[in-house]
Amino acid sequence: MSRITLIAALLIAAAQGAAANAASFLFIRHAESTANAGTATTLEEMLNPPLTELGQQQALDLADELAGYDIRTIYTSAYQRTAQTIAPTAAHFGLTPTADARTNEWYVGDVGNGATVDYYSIIGRWAAGDTAAKADLPNAESLDDMVARVVPAWQDIINAHKDDDGVVAIVGHGAAIGFVMPYFAQNVSPGFSFSHGMHNTGIIKLEIINDQPYVTDWQGTELPVPAAVPEPAAWAMMLIGFGAIGTAMRTAQAQRRRVKLA
Repeated sequence: MSRITLIAALLIAAAQGAAANAASFLFIRHAESTANAGTATTLEEMLNPPLTELGQQQALDLADELAGYDIRTIYTSAYQRTAQTIAPTAAHFGLTPTADARTNEWYVGDVGNGATVDYYSIIGRWAAGDTAAKADLPNAESLDDMVARVVPAWQDIINAHKDDDGVVAIVGHGAAIGFVMPYFAQNVSPGFSFSHGMHNTGIIKLEIINDQPYVTDWQGTELPVPAAVPEPAAWAMMLIGFGAIGTAMRTAQAQRRRVKLA
């Protein structure tokens, strides 16, 4: 390999390494719970349901899928269905998940005393742009409330790990991931998120590009992202390298001229 080719190859590698952040993030919805299956029998179980038998198998399948990732850190919500979903994966990697209640599922309100909630009506109002809509119940959350709760948790996680090696897995819930993501990622619209609901163990892949969060893949659908811009140090390195290439080229040309004259 010539000196010029070697310098050019090193410059390209340095620029690529400097432009990309080390860590990537997987946002994962939990596996099927008894609430999803409609088999929860008590209010307490409805609020914090375990996985069904199918959900337990989905958790094992998820562990097989994630085995190919270099997962270094795992976060869950405070609900058992997220912990149970990621337990086989955590065991595979020898990790202990950290629970963060700020990433819990949408709280529709205090539903005791026979109160009922038309979930789909509220979600429909959110999709139509009324993000302040909520159930007429004590402590009910709107989409605005959920965003205000969840986004700071995600930002804290990313700030803590964006310069780490490997992958961070964040296991949460359909609404608290899918409906909140447009208010966090730079390239996801509310319309897209409402028309691409998260399925059980669905995965959203996110990268930090130019210091901003971008979804690169939404449950198998690739999303466009901007090119990474090198940091100032990388630009300086490239300028020095280009100067070195120029010097090497001039030296090579001078040597060829001397050979011809001789």
